[in-house]
Amino acid sequence: MRGTRRFICLVLAIFCLVFTALSVSAQGNTHYIEELQMSIDIPDYMAVATRTNKPTMKDGIYLEASSSAPDLDIRVLMSQDEKTKEFFNLSLLSSSALDEYKNAILANPEYSDCTEGEYGGVLFLDFTTYDTVGDITVYGRQSVTIVNGMSIVIMSTSQGDALSSEEISLIREVVSSVKFDKILSNAPKIGFWKVFLPILIVLVVLVLGFFVFSYFMSKKSKEAKRRRQKELERKRNYDVLSRAESKARNPENLGGYKTSDAFFEDAFSSDGAKTANSADTTDSSARNTANSVVKGSKQAVKSTGYFFTNLKRELKKSKKNKKNSKKTVKPQDRKPRDYDVFSD
Repeated sequence: MRGTRRFICLVLAIFCLVFTALSVSAQGNTHYIEELQMSIDIPDYMAVATRTNKPTMKDGIYLEASSSAPDLDIRVLMSQDEKTKEFFNLSLLSSSALDEYKNAILANPEYSDCTEGEYGGVLFLDFTTYDTVGDITVYGRQSVTIVNGMSIVIMSTSQGDALSSEEISLIREVVSSVKFDKILSNAPKIGFWKVFLPILIVLVVLVLGFFVFSYFMSKKSKEAKRRRQKELERKRNYDVLSRAESKARNPENLGGYKTSDAFFEDAFSSDGAKTANSADTTDSSARNTANSVVKGSKQAVKSTGYFFTNLKRELKKSKKNKKNSKKTVKPQDRKPRDYDVFSD
């Protein structure tokens, strides 16, 4: 009994090993597409053609795999245009741009049921497709992506019937095996001068603009200062007229002053000319009187100085005169002279 059990266990172990080997071999061979720098695994039972072994392959198609059981075809297509070069990498698009790209594809009635998946580090959009060729309905799946500026489509189709769960699982395994040598970014190469030269130009423009602005502001400030000085001089020159105007605005303290308007009206009239002449005469006499007063004051100062300077000498002179007056001979003491006319 024990021997039988051991035999059964051994057979089961061998069967498991063989099944595992067959399932591993069923995963397929890896095929490398040099133009796309991409590798993909295709099951062994499918016939695979690439541009290496089939140079007459149609434009845009880089791999074809077909099988009769199940009836399934797999193709890898690539195209490039201005749109793909602009997007460059589907994974780098914003959510709004990605939705716009997705809706543009769904606008085609052949596409439906879009789902997102990441294979080989790249975002793919998986669509369910169907088409009618004559009387035959073709069902399929398409995985679409944009990478390195290329639009890559992995297309799987089955004629006659909808895709079975086994076929959908196989397509997912094939798409999941995709690998890229490298995933580029659309960011341009930035050199030293490309970055710093525009910054340097902007800084130079800003500095020059600052100096020009400072120059014009200083010039404007100087002009404003000169205007203020001129205004002050004008106010000083017409201060008398302003006082006259203030007197005119206050009639109680008019004091004989005229406003500037009245002053100029009188100045340019005949009466104003006479008044101006009389004013000139009065001013001339006032100036002469003032000159006389000044001269008299100067003379008085000089006389006072002379007096105090010669005071001592005058005092000595007065003492000497006093002594001489004491020595004067009286008339009776005079001796007669021959020539005295008063002698008897």
